[in-house]
Amino acid sequence: MKLRTLTVYQFGRFKEKKIKLPQAPIIMIYGENESGKSTIMAFILSQLFGFPSKKQLGKWNGTSRTDSLGGSLAFTADNGRSYRIERMLGDKETLNFSTETGEPADLNKYMRGINQFLYENVFCFDLDGLRNIDKMNPADMNDLLLGAGMIGSGMLSKLEQTLEKQCADLFKKSGKKPQINRLFAELNNCSAQLREWEKKLDSYQQLQNSVLAGRERLKHLELKKKQAQHEYQLWTSFSAALPLINTYRGLSHELQSMMQDRPFPQNGKECYDDSRKLLLSIKNEISDLDEQIGQLEETRQMVHIDKRWQEQDTALHRLFGGAADDRQNEKERRRIEDEIGREQAVCRRICDLLGREWTPAAIRKASSEITLGDQLKEKIDIWKKLLDDRRDLARDLNAALERQERLEKQLKIINVKHEFTERTVRSNRAVSHPPKSRLLIIGLMILSAVLAVFSSLVIAPIAGLPVLLLGTAAIVCIFFFSFFRFDGQTNSIRAEDDRIFAERTLLEQQFNLAKAEAGRLAEKQKACSQSCEEQEEGIKSWLKEHGYFIDDLTGAMEKVRLVNDAQEHCQNLDVLHAKLQRLNDLHEYFVQETGVLAEKLGIAGADAAYLERCYQKQMEQGQRRDDLEKQIQIYRKQRERYMRRIAALENDQKAWFAKAHAENEQQFYEAAEREEHRHFINKQLETTRMQLLELTGTEKQIKVYMSYLEERKWDGLSEQDFKDRIATCETEIKNVRDRLANDQAQCSVLEKNDSYRDTLDRYHELLAEAGIRAKEWSAYQTALWAIHAAKEQYRKERLPRVLREAADYFCLVTAGRYKKIILRDDGFIVEDSNGFTLAASQLSRGTAEQLYLSLRLALMQVFDGYETLPMIIDDGFVNFDRKRSEMVYTLLKKVSEERQVIVLTCHDNEYLHTHPKAVLRLSNRHEQVSASQN
Repeated sequence: MKLRTLTVYQFGRFKEKKIKLPQAPIIMIYGENESGKSTIMAFILSQLFGFPSKKQLGKWNGTSRTDSLGGSLAFTADNGRSYRIERMLGDKETLNFSTETGEPADLNKYMRGINQFLYENVFCFDLDGLRNIDKMNPADMNDLLLGAGMIGSGMLSKLEQTLEKQCADLFKKSGKKPQINRLFAELNNCSAQLREWEKKLDSYQQLQNSVLAGRERLKHLELKKKQAQHEYQLWTSFSAALPLINTYRGLSHELQSMMQDRPFPQNGKECYDDSRKLLLSIKNEISDLDEQIGQLEETRQMVHIDKRWQEQDTALHRLFGGAADDRQNEKERRRIEDEIGREQAVCRRICDLLGREWTPAAIRKASSEITLGDQLKEKIDIWKKLLDDRRDLARDLNAALERQERLEKQLKIINVKHEFTERTVRSNRAVSHPPKSRLLIIGLMILSAVLAVFSSLVIAPIAGLPVLLLGTAAIVCIFFFSFFRFDGQTNSIRAEDDRIFAERTLLEQQFNLAKAEAGRLAEKQKACSQSCEEQEEGIKSWLKEHGYFIDDLTGAMEKVRLVNDAQEHCQNLDVLHAKLQRLNDLHEYFVQETGVLAEKLGIAGADAAYLERCYQKQMEQGQRRDDLEKQIQIYRKQRERYMRRIAALENDQKAWFAKAHAENEQQFYEAAEREEHRHFINKQLETTRMQLLELTGTEKQIKVYMSYLEERKWDGLSEQDFKDRIATCETEIKNVRDRLANDQAQCSVLEKNDSYRDTLDRYHELLAEAGIRAKEWSAYQTALWAIHAAKEQYRKERLPRVLREAADYFCLVTAGRYKKIILRDDGFIVEDSNGFTLAASQLSRGTAEQLYLSLRLALMQVFDGYETLPMIIDDGFVNFDRKRSEMVYTLLKKVSEERQVIVLTCHDNEYLHTHPKAVLRLSNRHEQVSASQN
């Protein structure tokens, strides 16, 4: 089996996550603490073997709903087929196990009985689970091997424990509580009782007859006592109910005497009282209305209205409309005045920019032709072109003069060089053969002769000849070298003089040309300057003719533009002044009309606003008077409705008098009081009857008590009489009971708490039950013997193999240091390569954990023929150093050739970096899952 994909719907910290495991023999799931490694292991176990209990599930459920837990797990089996397990936990756990084509399959049949207990003890472990193997004794290891080898689960061990418990519940050699032990004890007791009964059967019959007679006498006395007690109870109940019976009879007689009164209407008094209260309330309301109507009448009389305002209503409305227009015109006047001020400020600013000679009058007189600007632009462009030409000519003239000056300087330098060259040639001719050279040659000749003579004398006569030839050659070389050196210097000086002469001739020609060019440019510049001045004077004269006084043509276009803008602002000023004059005329007319209307209303000199306030006040007075009139009419109509309501209520009261057969209110209330008294008696009568029922229990018993009262049955009897009769009966009963108890005690001694027949029957029942339980115990013991025999056989066959394979693994991971593993009653013993033995507790932590890992891997080999389930390790190697980790991963690589190995860790190691494709990284920050890539 190789796990491929984990799909988590909701489990622990994961929700709607799909985790695809890397396709590698050893899968490393790496993540920090709390990133979900243990959650993944728990999810795999829950999908393979089912969800744990609710208490354990709370760790993985969190705050989520329980019915949302679950997911699916996809894997590839050893036969190459793909399967999918899906478990969900709702009201109950649901399982869906199918192939990749959707065909249903049986998971239990596929797992061959392997349960979660066996899987966690062999294939899936963490650091604590790794150390648990050390706690196993030979019996525990034998149980694990037997379960794995026979049925693939731990069910056989559980069956053995169940059989041992059932055998212990049936029989123990020295036990008292087991069933067979209790049956044997009861059989012994029954045998002893039967033997005693055989001796005491003779006196038993006489005692039985005496007991029967005593019981008959006791029954007669108890019946007599019960009769006396019953009569006492009846007398006591009658005495308690007697006051209530007398009260009931008196109330009944009084109620019979009131049955002759005329009937009173039901709820008549309450209805009459409600009508009377409503009538008084309405009368009070009418009184309040009359008072309010009088106050409103007085207020209305105090409101005065001037009729002149009503007569001038149309004129006033027209005036008020004109007032709004006048206010609007006033705003417009202020706006126009502000705009006039702005326009005048702009004109003054433009005049300041144009110069002192420019005034608004001069601006108005200037020409405003449309084509003036274009004509000026053409003339200015021509003038500027002439200025540009003059500048270009001046620049060219300056360049020509500079070139002429530069050539003149070069010509002077060439003349100086020519004079220097001539002087050098003359001096070289004078010193072509200097005295120093001649002295050198003479000296060499003398030296050669001396050396030749010396050589012929000292060495050999012929030896002087080479020396003489060598000296002659040196003299000739010196002579020719001196001659040719001075001749070469003379030739080079002459060539330099010719070059200087040619250069001087060329410079003289260039100088003459530059001088002529400078004269021509000067003439041309003069003519261009004259044309510029004439063009400038013509433009100024043309501008003066059109009313523009401009001395500097560089800003002529800008000044013309400013004059045009100023002319536009002057035109705007004229228009604004005209508008302002029209608005002032309208305001004067409105003021005159307001004065005329104010004189008619008697408030001469008032303005429109004051007239409007007075008009509003008059309108408010009129409106107030109308409102008062309407309110008076409303109150009067309401008073009429109240009067009609009073008449209706008085008719209702008369109707109630007629129903009660009364002529006035006093008779009506008297009849109501009699009716209330009759209801009170009925209520008291019913209360008394209910009390009698509670005391006696039934209506029949009440009638019996009334008959006792009429018959005077218990007259003259007291409570003491009844107590004396009961005490006499109790004394006789006590004496009879004492005699009966004595006889029964003697019979009890003979019977020993049971009869002979019952004891005999009990003996046979116990004997039969002991036989049945003995057969059950024998069957359980036979089954236990078979299991023990099978366990011993598997221990002899499988345990040595597991220890051998574990020793091979342990030898591999410890680099051959330990060769053998032994399991004793006190734990595991290891033997090193030197033959020394050590207990597992004496090993270092890392070595001990390597031992436990080897045992785990050896246990996995027991499952031959089963599906190769994946091996899951949760941080089981944290105590291994680098060397041990490398050995362990080498061993796991060997194991991964047969089964999938999944390692969950939070520690960085070398394997993570050397096998990135086999690493699945969990992110704690964002709860994301990602696979490492190269």
